[in-house]
Amino acid sequence: PSPDMVRRIEDAAAALIAAGTPNPTNVQVRDHLGGGSLATISPVMRAFRARQREQAREDTLPVPPELAQLLTGQLALLWQTAVQQAEAGALAAREQADADIEQADLERDAALAKVAELESELAVLREVQAERDRLLQQELGLRENMIMLREEVVRQQTRNEHLSAQL
Repeated sequence: PSPDMVRRIEDAAAALIAAGTPNPTNVQVRDHLGGGSLATISPVMRAFRARQREQAREDTLPVPPELAQLLTGQLALLWQTAVQQAEAGALAAREQADADIEQADLERDAALAKVAELESELAVLREVQAERDRLLQQELGLRENMIMLREEVVRQQTRNEHLSAQL
């Protein structure tokens, strides 16, 4: 998509987040834009979500200084362990979601390819039908011409017979 389209999609997603939808879907973004192709919106939203996740990771608050002063090394170790476990759980869920999205994208791409193939076949069939109709019209014209020629042959034969009889 064009840079302008990317900006519009990201602006729509940001507006939805600001309006209280923390994880806007592609359909919600399309509705907010007033239309658009999910095939265009999906990759932009995937990149947008990845940046949001990265930003959220960067925005994670460190242990407050007051707490660090009061806690022992063991408590800090416990904090680190808890954070690592939370990140591991979130990472697993994120990886599964990314895999699900990738699978859905593959299925969508396959369906779009099938649609394109069927549209191409339909175009060929329409061309064949148009050619068939043209040939049927041509045949009809030739039949009419043949009938007229046969009538002319009969007239000429009758005339020849009449002229021969006069001789």
